[in-house]
Amino acid sequence: MNPGAESAADFSGDVLGAIASGLTADARESGKKTLEVVRARLPQLVMLSEQMGEDLVATSAGFIEMMLGPLPADVEMPWAHCEQRAREFGRLRAAQGVPLESLFDVLAVYRRTTVELISLPLQGSPRHDEIVALAQSRLEDVTERLTMAIASGYLQHLDEEHRARESEMYGLAAIVTAMGRTLDVLETAEVALVESLTALRLSTGALWLRERSSFKLMHTVGLDLDQVEGFAREVGPNGKASASVVGRSESQVDRISRREWNGLRAQLRVRGRAVGFMTVATMVDRVFNAGDLLFVAAVADQVAIALDRARQFASEARTDHLTGLANRREFERVMEREVALAERHGRRLSVMMIDLDNLKRINDRQGHLAGDAALKLVAQQLQRVVRASDVCARVGGDEFAVAMPETEVERAREVAVRLRGAVQHVGLSVKSPEPVEVSIGIAAWRSGQDWQTLYQSADVDLYEDKRRRRTVRRWNEEDRPTLKLLGRTGRRRVSGA
Repeated sequence: MNPGAESAADFSGDVLGAIASGLTADARESGKKTLEVVRARLPQLVMLSEQMGEDLVATSAGFIEMMLGPLPADVEMPWAHCEQRAREFGRLRAAQGVPLESLFDVLAVYRRTTVELISLPLQGSPRHDEIVALAQSRLEDVTERLTMAIASGYLQHLDEEHRARESEMYGLAAIVTAMGRTLDVLETAEVALVESLTALRLSTGALWLRERSSFKLMHTVGLDLDQVEGFAREVGPNGKASASVVGRSESQVDRISRREWNGLRAQLRVRGRAVGFMTVATMVDRVFNAGDLLFVAAVADQVAIALDRARQFASEARTDHLTGLANRREFERVMEREVALAERHGRRLSVMMIDLDNLKRINDRQGHLAGDAALKLVAQQLQRVVRASDVCARVGGDEFAVAMPETEVERAREVAVRLRGAVQHVGLSVKSPEPVEVSIGIAAWRSGQDWQTLYQSADVDLYEDKRRRRTVRRWNEEDRPTLKLLGRTGRRRVSGA
């Protein structure tokens, strides 16, 4: 190269360096202009990134700076730093589900924008083409290195995702297996939450179970007592979702980002019924992608089924299969608890025992289906006349019992009268050949008594009532022939008059 040509090349390089330095100092403004071009070319990418709260102007400005950086010949580029930023860009976009080809298009937009920014100050200059050609030549190396770094980060994320999905499959199998080992509701909730956090590589979460119209917190992991309320408020059942998954799973999964917490919340559903909520979260930055939401949805379905099965088992273990009332074991647990509360707080407590007097006669004359119907009738009327706080149980074949907290014996006797009347009224309305009859015993708890003694007192009163009713029934049967005879005699006298 002759001295003149060398001098001209140096001059072009100096001009290019000066322009690049000036543009670098105002890179954010350049980033804004570039962002508008990217928005026009790839609107979905921009919208997705804005939903994630990303500062896209800063991202665009960063790429413009990396493009401009090597243009001055005397500048030593921090390639390790630039390539790391490009790899992170690739990883982030892979996590968002952006196609790799779209990232190459974005990089091409940054390259063209950089060339245009350099061209503007050179308009009308005789060296315009020469300097722009020099810029394009140097940008080729920058673009190639950034392209390789973006692709590397993108593919690295896909590889990690593949391994994560594989791990999640094993995790899902482990969750199903672990939950299958127990039918206890609380233990199922704990296992479901712990195994889900393990599969997602998280350490914080909570699980709520539906109780009537609200949700009760059942178990937490990784939360101090003073964090529970804030966690429930921000990412619990009532937290506001930022995105939801749409898939084949019945359970709905939401992505929630609120102040401290960034997490996934699953509404646990079985056959259209919500049985609870489960939230897994972290306080550090983490991008939960569509794959994470779909995995949690699959886990949530299994958790919902396991919890529903456990609750059903618990209900069956506590209730009588025919009447739906509490069974004997559950009634004994309730009595033990209520006596303890009465002793501790000086509360009143009454117990009512009910016996279906003629169940054997109904079974013998009408069949066992009629006997079952009679038992259901008593159970239904019993539930109608007692309070919601009273616990009704079927404690034997034809025996029922009611635990009546905060109830004096006089109030219990009023309930007994209403029950007898209700059973008699319904029995008459169905026109059964064998009317349903009940005997009732009542006892009030006294300080120092255990529940067995109270129960026995009510049982004694029950059999006293049964004896009285039997005596009255026998008197009526003995008097019936006399009344018939008197009726016949009366008719003869009238007819002979």
